[in-house]
Order: sequence, then C-alpha cells, then structure tokens
Amino acid sequence: MSLQPVVTIDIDDQPPRVRWRVVLALFALATLLRFAYFYLDDLSRQIPGTFVRRLIEEGTGNFASALLFPIAVLLERRFPLDKGRWRSVWAIHVAGYIAYSVAHTTVIAVSRALLFPALGMSAYDYGIMSTRYFMESAQDFFSYATFVGALTLFRAQRRLRARELRTAELERDAAQARLEALSLRLQPHFLFNALNTIASTVYEDPVAADEMVGRLGDLLRQSLRTTNRQEIALGEELETLRAYLTFVEARFGDRVHCRVETTSSLDAIAVPAFMLQPLVENAVHHGASAEYGSTDILVRIAQVNDRLEVIVENDIATPPAEERVGTGLGTTRDRLRLLYGSASDLETSSRGGRFRVTIHVPARRLEHAPTQTPDLTSARAHR
Repeated sequence: MSLQPVVTIDIDDQPPRVRWRVVLALFALATLLRFAYFYLDDLSRQIPGTFVRRLIEEGTGNFASALLFPIAVLLERRFPLDKGRWRSVWAIHVAGYIAYSVAHTTVIAVSRALLFPALGMSAYDYGIMSTRYFMESAQDFFSYATFVGALTLFRAQRRLRARELRTAELERDAAQARLEALSLRLQPHFLFNALNTIASTVYEDPVAADEMVGRLGDLLRQSLRTTNRQEIALGEELETLRAYLTFVEARFGDRVHCRVETTSSLDAIAVPAFMLQPLVENAVHHGASAEYGSTDILVRIAQVNDRLEVIVENDIATPPAEERVGTGLGTTRDRLRLLYGSASDLETSSRGGRFRVTIHVPARRLEHAPTQTPDLTSARAHR
C-alpha cells in the first residue's frame, strides 16, 4: 500500500487583486514625473527644443513597462516568493526578469524608431542594441523587483487580513457558544431549586404546589422564547422575576419581602436574559436561608446617564468570598463581560448590615421589543 503525500492548502494564501485602473494611473503619474525631471534638467542646462523628445522617450519607456507589467503579475501568481517559497522559484523569476528586460528594451527601440519619423523628427538613435540590452537591464532589474515585491507585499497583507477576519469570527463564535453555555448553566440551576421547592410544598399545601407547577410552566415557556436571544426587554425580565418570586413566597412565606422599584419607561431597555432571577436568588440564599427570621430584598432599576443601573440588596450581609462566588453571581459576571466588555460591571459591597450587588450595562432600547407584557398566566391551562 502506497502512501500519498498530504497537501496542505492555505485558504488564506490568495493572489493579490490587481486594480488595473489604479495601475494605469500610477504608470501615467510615473511618466509625468520622469518627463518633468528630464525636461527641467534640459532647461537648467539651457538646452532648448527637447519637450517633444523627452515626452516621447519617457512615454514609450513607461508604456513598455505598463505593457509588460502582466508578466510580473503572472509569475508572482504562479510562483509566489513569500513564506520561504523563493528558495525553489528564484531561478524562474531570474528568467522572468531577463525576459522582461529584453522585451522592455525591444518595445522601446521599436516604438521610438516608429514615432520619431512619424512626427517629422530625425530617426532615433538608440545606439548599439547589444550594448543597450545590457545597459537597460540594470534599470529593468529594479523595475521588475519593484513590481514583484509590491505584489508579494499585497499578497502577504491580504493573507494577514483574511486571517484576522477569520480569527475575529472564530472568537465571536466562541464567545457566543460560551454565552449559550453560561445560559444553560443558569437555567438548570434554577430548575433544580424550583423542583425542590415544589417537592417540599406538595404535601403541606397541594394548592400552592399546583400553582407553582403552573408558574414553573410559565417560566419554561419564557425560557423557550428566549433560547436564541442573549438579550431581552427589561419588561420581559421583570415578568420572569415575578414568576420566580412565586416560588420564594411559597417556600419562605413572610420571611422574605422583595420590593421592585423601577418605571415602565425602562421596560424596552435591553438586558441579558435571566439576569435578575439569579441575583435575587443569591439574595434569598444569603438572607432567608440564614438563621435570622426574615430578610428584606430590594431590586432597584434606574437609568443613570447612558447606563442602566441594577441594584439588588438584602439586609443580611453575608458577602461570599471572591473565590467562592456561586453560580448566580459568577455566571452573571461572565455573561456581562462577554456581552458588553468594559462597558459593563458587576460590583458587590457590604455596608450597614446590607449586602448589595450593583450592575451597570449600556442603556439602549431593544429592537423589536414587545409592545405589551407577555401573558404568563396561561401555562396552567395547558397542563
């Protein structure tokens, strides 16, 4: 059994795109500048009557270069020099340079021999052609090297740009995948706690348990509606929070009091889906689950300049150590960082017997935000 060599194709290694209008404009500019240089040199030496002569000389020289420029383009595309490939193709480019130089000198000689008599001027003396070929080869070397070098530079630039775009796309996809993973991490965490609450209530208060099952259906339907959205309207997020508070009330009764302070004008502001519920759940965990009798939780949402400020605090200061940040706070912090970068922050503080979580995100209205509050009371009817 014979093994075939594996050929690796670099999809980013593409030949540079040649804009021929730009190329012709550059050759025209070079013709003008070279003509001006030599004609002004004649004037400075007080040599009159060289305007047409210099114009034909520089025009034919640059016309020949433009006519033969595709040779450099073809050879660079077939035999690129970058990425160390010059070691195997340098001889081809040497042959290409020689062919370019011979053709360039020949085109110049023929075009000038035809143009000068046609314009009523004496025959153009280009000297001994065998010597002229060697003389012009020095200048043609720099011309050919400039052409191929510029094309090689553009090829490398295009490859780097393509890799940058692909890297950015991969990073964006990775960030999106991580966001989805974080969202999935939050929701099973909440579902586990909700089911525990229902299980602990079903024998003591079947009616309350039945109501919580309906509310859980509401929350699951809300979760399905936001599956493909990392951001939702604040109004939707508040409905999710109110549904969650049903479980809190059923589990802890009067031990937990939660107040939500906001205004309806903020309902269309975009916030991360399932942002409030983990924060309130964290407040409940560090408040009502302690040995104290009750806890007061405050959720305050306001717009401060161009940012939305979300504050969740409870009256029992049990701030977790940084290395022990739980699922709610830790995952929320990671999601904010991925969604908004440095434009957001999450801070925790403890003062005066209150533990506070403060979040800032950009305040912008969500496109296609729902015009009315979604109905979360129908899940029970579908059971």
